[in-house]
Amino acid sequence: MKVAPVAEGERIRQLDGIRGFALLGILLVNMPSFLFPIMFLPDAGMVNTHSEIDAWIRLLFNMFVQAKFYTIFSFLFGVGFFLFMHRAESKQLPYRSLFTRRLAVLLIFGMGHLVFLWYGDILHTYALAGFLLLLFYHRQEKTIKRWAWTLLIGMQTLSALILAVPEDLGSMPDQSSLIQRAINAYTNGSIIERLQFRLGYEIPVVLPFEFFVILSVFPLFLFGFLAAKRGVFARTEEFIPAIRRVWWLALSLSVVLVPMIPLVQFGIVKFPASISVAVQTFVTWSGLSLCAFYITSLLLLYRKESGQRILKHLEPVGRMALSNYLSQTIIVILVVRVGHLYGTSGLALGLVLSLVIFSAQILASRWWLANYQFGPAEWLWRCLTYGKFVPMKRKGGLLSKTSS
Repeated sequence: MKVAPVAEGERIRQLDGIRGFALLGILLVNMPSFLFPIMFLPDAGMVNTHSEIDAWIRLLFNMFVQAKFYTIFSFLFGVGFFLFMHRAESKQLPYRSLFTRRLAVLLIFGMGHLVFLWYGDILHTYALAGFLLLLFYHRQEKTIKRWAWTLLIGMQTLSALILAVPEDLGSMPDQSSLIQRAINAYTNGSIIERLQFRLGYEIPVVLPFEFFVILSVFPLFLFGFLAAKRGVFARTEEFIPAIRRVWWLALSLSVVLVPMIPLVQFGIVKFPASISVAVQTFVTWSGLSLCAFYITSLLLLYRKESGQRILKHLEPVGRMALSNYLSQTIIVILVVRVGHLYGTSGLALGLVLSLVIFSAQILASRWWLANYQFGPAEWLWRCLTYGKFVPMKRKGGLLSKTSS
């Protein structure tokens, strides 16, 4: 049996559109960490000299963007796992070994991104958590659901307990010296000096939480896997009543959870925990409800011709999700470095940069896919996964083979 990616006609447009939408949110979420050493900053990652407009942007990000889009990508990772495994299995391909190799390549991409470009990489976490999915491929749906809900509820219960930790027990030590070292390294430092700072001070903060992050994303993997296994994306029309019920439930929860963020931030509602910890807890909880709300909203929007006309502009970006995710980091790092923006720019500028870069990615992705079958990172990923050279260039302007 010939080993090859699936045909382009087998792609599910809604998934590409949702991925494209999620990429915009990911860029908005990541932009502050490209501009400031936020892991060392007090007051939820805001510099002391922030403007009033920056404070409002931060609040709106917390309410509608922060923690709302990595959840979407986590869900979609589970969807992609099922589609990859099911299609490979139906073609009598060695699906387990292929997916294992696919994860190994993703892990290499992620570790390279983490070490050499930016400490906030999520690819390596997805790769590590992805190996656990292999344990569930042939499990019964009730088993998958049980694990997904148990992990999700367990992790959110821990978050609830954190709200009861008194503020003085969880106070953050003064990090002003590290803030200045970060600004010096990323503003004037050489490549080696920036690498040394990342390895010495940033990654050691990130890695101890790796297990916690894996447990946070894995239930979302399972929910995405279960949705794809049931055919929600392949036969969406059959599930419209259920999708509408989830939409209403997610909206109802969000109406409660999202307003809690400003209520806590402005001290109207108080908890024993510090304001920043309490805010982050409700940011996380609202991230789960808005993740479901955003996904179901997009699925319902795809049923309308007007919605399809709007969302089709996001599909090329979503088809090149890996390339665009990595290129966002590269582009922003270059712009920040050349413009000497690190540690001095506000969130308003970051918002503008995000919108400009994403608009450029829409145009670039559309052009690229008109001439090539895959994004550059996706092409390399496929070649290494299948262990063979996969042609990238389109032939004769006809739609060629590609992978989901």
